[in-house]
Amino acid sequence: MLAIPLQSTQHQFGHELAPLLRPVVIPIAVIALIVFTVRHIGVIAHEGAHAIAGRSMGRKVVSVKLNSNATGETITQGPERVPGLFITTFAGYLGPSLFGLGAASLTALGLTEAVLGLGLLFLIILLFRVRNLFGVISVLLNGALLVLILRYGSAHLQDVAAHGLSWLLLLSGVGHIVVHGSNAADAASLRKLTHLPRIVWSTLWLLATIAALVAGARLLT
Repeated sequence: MLAIPLQSTQHQFGHELAPLLRPVVIPIAVIALIVFTVRHIGVIAHEGAHAIAGRSMGRKVVSVKLNSNATGETITQGPERVPGLFITTFAGYLGPSLFGLGAASLTALGLTEAVLGLGLLFLIILLFRVRNLFGVISVLLNGALLVLILRYGSAHLQDVAAHGLSWLLLLSGVGHIVVHGSNAADAASLRKLTHLPRIVWSTLWLLATIAALVAGARLLT
C-alpha cells in the first residue's frame, strides 16, 4: 500500500483545481443556464400571455405558477363574462408565437438590445405574480441570462441572442400545440365556455402559430 501524506495531497489538489475553475466551471454554468432557458421559456411566455390577456380584460392576476415539468398555471379573478374568460384562456397558446413575432420584428430592424431589454422587463413584471419557488427560480435564472448578455455580451453576441430568442419562441409556440393538441387543458376550458369541440381550438392555435412562424422566418432570414 502506498501512503501519501495528507498535506501534500491537499497541496496538489489546490494547484490542480485553481487554474481549471474559471475556464471550466463558468462555461458549464452558462450552458446549463441556456439549456434551462430553452426548456422553460415557452412556458413562461404561455403563462405570461394568460396574465396579460386577463389584465387587459379587467381581471386581477392572482397567481402564476411555473412548474419543473415545464407546465404552468395562471389564476385570474374578475367578472365572469364569457368574452373576458374566453380571451384570457385562448391567449395562452398564442403567447410564445406572438412574443416571438414581436421579437423577430425588432430584431429585423436591428433593435437587438430592445428585444433583450423588453424580455428582461417582462420577466421582472411577471416575477411579482409568481407564487411558487420553482417559478421564482425559473424567472430569476432566465433574467440573469439576459442581464449577463446585456451587460457583458458583445454586439454580435446580443444579435445572436436576439435571433435565438425569436426562433425559440416561434418554434416553441408550434411545438406546444403539436405536443398537447386537443388534450390541452386550455382547450377543455374553452369547450366548457363555448361548447365547441377541443379540436376546433387546437386547430386554430396550430394555424395561428404556424402563420407566426412563417412570418417570423421571413423577417429573420
